[in-house]
Amino acid sequence: MNNREATLSRASLPRFFRLLIALTAWSFGALANQVLAEPVTTYRGICNASAGIDLGSGYFVVADDDINSLVVYSYGDPAYKGEVNLGKYLAGDDGKQKESDLEGAARIGNRIYWIASHAANDQNEPRPARQRLFATSIDTSGNVPKPLPIDAKPYTGLLNALKADDRFKVLADATYHAAETRDGLNIEGLAATDNGGLFIGFRGPLTDKNEALILELENPMATVEKGATPAFGELIRLDLGGRGVRSIERIGNEYLIVAGPYGKSTSDSPRFAIYKWNGSRKARPVHLKDIEPPDFHAEGIFEIAGKGQLYLLSDDGDDHFVCKEGKDSKKFTNDARKTFRGMAIDR
Repeated sequence: MNNREATLSRASLPRFFRLLIALTAWSFGALANQVLAEPVTTYRGICNASAGIDLGSGYFVVADDDINSLVVYSYGDPAYKGEVNLGKYLAGDDGKQKESDLEGAARIGNRIYWIASHAANDQNEPRPARQRLFATSIDTSGNVPKPLPIDAKPYTGLLNALKADDRFKVLADATYHAAETRDGLNIEGLAATDNGGLFIGFRGPLTDKNEALILELENPMATVEKGATPAFGELIRLDLGGRGVRSIERIGNEYLIVAGPYGKSTSDSPRFAIYKWNGSRKARPVHLKDIEPPDFHAEGIFEIAGKGQLYLLSDDGDDHFVCKEGKDSKKFTNDARKTFRGMAIDR
């Protein structure tokens, strides 16, 4: 049967059967699109997933920027498998356990470095509890791997070191502005470099040209373990389409950057997106894709060990009353109403 005969044959069918054929074709198409969509898992226990790292053996650890804990999950399983409470470890000299606002993670060997936002509050006032840089090692002695703090106090002098360096006036000035403003300092990204350093990614401030900022800490081990003065590289400016850095991860010899709005997401904000960058301060990052679904507020990206895939975490705190307004349960992980999403994507 040629094409013209097939067309005439379909046209001669009763209208009901033509509609049935069309509906069947649409259903198969919709099913195919669903199969091709990235699988999303909704995890329970926390809302504000702000950073994460693979632990091996099918597990990953997540930081919540409202809780001074690290929570362990197994890929695809909604229930959390373990929790490491960092309240006493992150407490100030007065012993008070205030919110540290953990935002970035990077793994070098068996060590995971974690960084807090270092941001001021909404009244432009400094928050010393948010000035934390520390490391954990991965304990594999039990059935579930878990990160444990190393035997060194969290480093708290990063902002002072930035302010003492004339190269970083834009960052020094930003410390006097609220976090989620265009001019406010807000750290959210952390990634290992090829020489044992760390790239620190800033959600804000943005430059006058709407560029995002990245700064290399060249001696993280000495800084964290011995309290050595931080050694910094040159400040790097990247065009991320008016977005700030929400997460950054080194994959081989390149970096993948999750970029998003410097403030709260609105209908006018740029979409969350993934960029590829070769790590050179002179190189222009390449826009790879906007993140789907559109309401996926990606604040973490890391590689799944042995899978050739990446994993994205969505900070869903603004979508949950229990996290946004429910102060009584905000600090705990034992509330099943608190959820965030994770999604695997191909490299």
